[in-house]
Amino acid sequence: MHEFELLADPTRRRIVELLAHQELPVTVIATRLGDEFPVSRSAVSHHLRVLRDADFVEVDQSGNERRYRLAWNAMDRVDAAVEALWLIWEERVGWPYAVVPDAPPPRLHRAGRRGLRGRTRADVEPRADEGNWWRFMSD
Repeated sequence: MHEFELLADPTRRRIVELLAHQELPVTVIATRLGDEFPVSRSAVSHHLRVLRDADFVEVDQSGNERRYRLAWNAMDRVDAAVEALWLIWEERVGWPYAVVPDAPPPRLHRAGRRGLRGRTRADVEPRADEGNWWRFMSD
């Protein structure tokens, strides 16, 4: 699972923030999350399992208690994902571009026939003998 997908869920993101400070057991994580996110202990265990399966969190079994901590390379993985996104951003097509877009072209009448209402085809089409046929297009 991609690092952005792991941290897209606000509960998992908050768990990672808590684990960035210190190792914590599930009960303490669930208690600290209870203020912001009303989640059960089993829901916290599920989020920790997702993080553990992605090798983002490590588990230390000490007696009956499991203490969770961030993996040694977790922040490096997030940093690498952000760096890859920066590279995509810097190599995008059309860079550099004008920050303020040009004014849009004037809107033409339906099908580009601006100003032709009430005229017949013979009035609009240029004749072979006329040299300045563009005057019909300037309406």
